[in-house]
Amino acid sequence: MSPRRAAEPRQAPHNGVTADVAGRLYEALGPVQQELKRRHIPCLRVTLISLELWERQPLTFPEYHMPAIEVWDRQGKIVAAVTVSVDLSHFCVAIPSQQSHPYLVPAETPELVAALIPGYDRETS
Repeated sequence: MSPRRAAEPRQAPHNGVTADVAGRLYEALGPVQQELKRRHIPCLRVTLISLELWERQPLTFPEYHMPAIEVWDRQGKIVAAVTVSVDLSHFCVAIPSQQSHPYLVPAETPELVAALIPGYDRETS
C-alpha cells in the first residue's frame, strides 16, 4: 500500500463518526459525567481515535468512534457504559451484568442515568 492513500477522500466508516460529530457527542456526555462524579461514582469520558500507519506514515485518515463514559465499580471492573444518540436526544446506558437491551434515557434527565448504575446509592448530596 502506498502512503498516498491518506490523501484520498474518505468518508467516516460505518462504525465511526466524523470529528465534528464526535466532539458534539463528547460534550453532550458532560452533564452525565458531572452527575456521576457528584454521586462519587468512578467514571471516565473517553473517545477512541484509530489511525493506520505504515512505516510511520498514516495510511488512512483518523477514524473517530462514538465517545462514551465508562463507569467502574470499586474494584475497577466496568459496570456500565453510557453513550449518546447522534441526534443528542437520548443517553444509552449499557450494563453488561444485566445482558439485556440498553436503557434509553432522555437527554434532559442525566440524573436518571446515574440512578441506573448498579452498586451505588441512588442519591448522594
